Amino acid sequence: MALRHFIDIDQFDGAALRALIASARALKESGPKGAAPKLDPSTVLALMFDKPSTRTRVSFDVAMRQLGGQTLVLNSSETQIGRGESIADTARVLSRYVDAMMLRTGPHANITELAE
Repeated sequence: MALRHFIDIDQFDGAALRALIASARALKESGPKGAAPKLDPSTVLALMFDKPSTRTRVSFDVAMRQLGGQTLVLNSSETQIGRGESIADTARVLSRYVDAMMLRTGPHANITELAE
């Protein structure tokens, strides 16, 4: 399944959602931690946070490492978003350096702006 943006669960029909869950289950059941198919080691996932979130940060970081990739954690104090730059502009700049982005935020509109 080719997926550019995962913005909302409603973007999936029943069959696509079942396929996504089946794929996740297969990865989880593929054996010991780290036994899943590996990403290119240079694959980088940016983890962006508007506010602290231990469980979200740890779960995404561990998952990416188990898949063989790397993470780059960016808190709101480390980006220009809080200083007037739009989320869309930040995403455009980061997309030159990272392969994927995850945003833990409040308003859902921030997610859609990131995907623009």
